[in-house]
Amino acid sequence: MTLLLFGLFLLFMLLGVPIAFAIGASTLYALHQSGVPLMVVTQQMFQGINSFALVAIPMFILAGDLMAQGKVSEKLVSFADSLVGFMRGGLSVVSVMAGMFFAAISGSGAATTAAVGSSLVPELKRKGYDPASAASLIAASGTIGVVIPPSVPMIIYAVIAQQSVSKLFLNGFCRGWRWDWG
Repeated sequence: MTLLLFGLFLLFMLLGVPIAFAIGASTLYALHQSGVPLMVVTQQMFQGINSFALVAIPMFILAGDLMAQGKVSEKLVSFADSLVGFMRGGLSVVSVMAGMFFAAISGSGAATTAAVGSSLVPELKRKGYDPASAASLIAASGTIGVVIPPSVPMIIYAVIAQQSVSKLFLNGFCRGWRWDWG
């Protein structure tokens, strides 16, 4: 079964079939050959996404898009700048803080990187930062969003691992202070 699956996948790849279709076609053929009814595959696919917690993900995406379109990221940058902008290297700290604020609201690391980066990369370049350093700083500050609740990856992990989303959020928030809430 495994040999058939990977053999078909490699054959489809060599024929130039796009990867998504190669994976799907080889999987469907291997399941059909092993006698699995294809209706079971459809039922399992829909059962896998039948989760109340997954409803939150489109709302986080919408919130991140609305914030990016509404120029909220610029206001978050101004707020972070008022807190730590006076320090030496303060613009770097502002970048990280603005990324943290935006990630805590949007729940998405990619949205954070795009929204904060669009306003801070030009400013970092203007202040004399190397463009590669500015881009890497913004990319790194966007990844903080994964560990700051509410986070889309935390929700997906909680659904897959069948864990409580609220406990995961609480632990994600409190681990920085070494608290353990179970």
